[in-house]
Parts: sequence; C-alpha cells; structure tokens
Amino acid sequence: MNLKTLIIVAILLFLLWMGYVAYAVTTAEPQVEARWGKVNEKTSEIVINANLRHPLMVPVSVKELSINFTGVKVAWIEGFKYGSTKNNLTLSLLLDNHNLVRALVNYLNNGEKGNVEIILRGNVLWIIPINSEIKENISEKILEKLNFTAESKEYLNGLFKTPSLLGTKVEWLGEKRGKALLIVHMKFYNPNSYPLPVANASFDLYANGVKVGYGSTERALIMPAKGYATLNVTLTIDEGTLPKVWAIHVERGEKSTVKADIFLNLRLFGREYTVKIASYEEKVQTSIMDSINAALNDMLG
Repeated sequence: MNLKTLIIVAILLFLLWMGYVAYAVTTAEPQVEARWGKVNEKTSEIVINANLRHPLMVPVSVKELSINFTGVKVAWIEGFKYGSTKNNLTLSLLLDNHNLVRALVNYLNNGEKGNVEIILRGNVLWIIPINSEIKENISEKILEKLNFTAESKEYLNGLFKTPSLLGTKVEWLGEKRGKALLIVHMKFYNPNSYPLPVANASFDLYANGVKVGYGSTERALIMPAKGYATLNVTLTIDEGTLPKVWAIHVERGEKSTVKADIFLNLRLFGREYTVKIASYEEKVQTSIMDSINAALNDMLG
C-alpha cells in the first residue's frame, strides 16, 4: 500500500468517524437526572447522571466546573466519569454548606439581590478548549415570606385574653460576630377592655429541632384597650447552626419544620406574668432538585 492509498484510507476513516460522531450527537436524546448524594454539615453532594443512546466516541475532559453566588464559591466539581466508548456519564458537584450561608448573608446585605456565576473549563479532543461563563442576576424577596400570625387565647376563666398576633414584617439589619441580626415588627391587637402593659416580648426560633435564633424587645409599651400596638423584636440567628439545619432539610427530602415560640411579659393586677401567646409551627418544603432537573431538561431541549 503506497502513501497515497494510506492518505485516502485515513481521510475516509476520518470522514466515517465524523459522520458517526454527528449521528451520535444528533440522535443522542440524553436522559439526564440529578439527585442528592452524600450530605453532612460541611458539604452537600449533587450527582448528575446522563444516559446516551450511543457512545460519542469523542474524548472530553472537564478541568473546572464551579458555581459562585454573590462572589462566594459555593460549589465545585468533585468527580467526572466519562468514557468516549461508553453511553453514560456521571458528574458530581460538592456544595460547601458554610459558604452557602456566607453567600446568603451577602445576598441579604445587598438588599436581597445577587448574581450566580457558573464557570466551565475543559477541552474536547484534547486540544479544542471549552471556556464558558454564565451569569444570572437573582432578586427574590425571601424575608417577605416570613409572616407569623396567632389567634387570641383566654386565661383566668376568660378574665384575660392574650393579644392576637395579626402579622409580622421582617427586616435585615446585618451581622455581628457570626450572628445574623434581623428586626421583626410584630403587630398585635388587644381584645381586652383594659390596656396591657408589656414589659418585654421574646421570640425563640427553631428549625428541624435546632434552636437557630432568639430575640427580645428593647423597650416596654402599653397596648391600648381594644386597640393595636406594634412590638419591634430584634432577632439574632446563629449562623453556625444553619449548615446542620440544611443537612437535615436535604436528608428529609427537602422538608423542614420551622417553629416559633412567642412570649409576652405582662404586668397584670400588680403581678408579672410570662405568657406564651403562640407556638407557631410550619412545614417548609423546597423543590431545589426538581428545579435543577427542569433546568437540565430545558437546556437539552
């Protein structure tokens, strides 16, 4: 076989390979599914599996895949299993739970605004580079969703009724020494025919059985008879407890229980009483993984 024949054969083989690659890519119809992997207080794993109809016969390597949120690196690639002669691949991402909390604080400090940046670096056929950066702005008013209410309750055979909590408004104050500070504006109605002197109001917040926050008022006030009053409670959240709460949330299938115990210290008939006016409990469920799968399916068409 002379050189000319060898060149022709090589060209034909290359064209045949290119034709197969084009066929494999256009008919791949990948089935992609993301799921939670191993989760602990430090990290959360996201595993993405993709099944192809045919092997792509193209070598691909991923050098970097990272996700930044509000300038904080919250996720990066942990593993990438792919073979050019196989019809499946697995991608593993690790979320840093503590960095996620740090990014959330930045998000709140910025007026509940931030951006997500996805960086991809790799190559195809060893020499063709892959350099992609995707940025998306986010502005979700999450504090507006924190609204607690409670009905009035009777005490002392109906002689005294607890004030009803009509609603709450939460504002971000900032952070101090690893503690997130918020102010909770609590609007009450006093159903009694006499005014209620309130010495103090306190607030305990739990998530998945973990006490994450506490708070109290800074001054006393008097709730007018058959009238309204607003108490401002400074709420302190221990940021160090949040990664554990997050891990439990994921382990329970993205389901959490949030509980708020609200107390009033009242001066009545010459005595001081501590009254729990509400033990508010709510189930919180997210669909993060469903959203990731929906985004992947939309991206693949």
